[in-house]
Amino acid sequence: MDWSFRALERADLPEVCAIEQASFPTPWSMQLFEEELKRPEICIWSAALDLQAAPGSQLLAYGGFWRIVDEAHITNVAVRQDCRRAGLGRAFLQALLGRAKGLGCVKATLEVRPSNTGAIALYQQAGFVAAALRPRYYTDNDEDALLMWQPQL
Repeated sequence: MDWSFRALERADLPEVCAIEQASFPTPWSMQLFEEELKRPEICIWSAALDLQAAPGSQLLAYGGFWRIVDEAHITNVAVRQDCRRAGLGRAFLQALLGRAKGLGCVKATLEVRPSNTGAIALYQQAGFVAAALRPRYYTDNDEDALLMWQPQL
């Protein structure tokens, strides 16, 4: 499957929310995504698309980060379940980090559940290192968050 990357658009949000619901125990709401898209100078969102797919099934992955001075704080990355383990997550994360670098970010950070070993492995492959734990970060089960840094984009 071939994919392409572009900025996330308001019209993508129904597909985003479907992937979000399937991917996370405490999914973001459509309203939260809408608010994020209203602040493009700070909230940077991207989409991965399959341009050969039928309308309404083109979105394969999405992700975003907050640009805070020279840092990209990755807020969300998700790949549609039927597209996982095919290299898309790695390519999408690299594209997202490339976009951050192009906007002047020199480092990146994110939080991830310690139980999400697949995501941790993906982030480590992209150069992130574990830096600290945020105790009881996730409200659904009080799981800690592993804070990961990429010190140089």
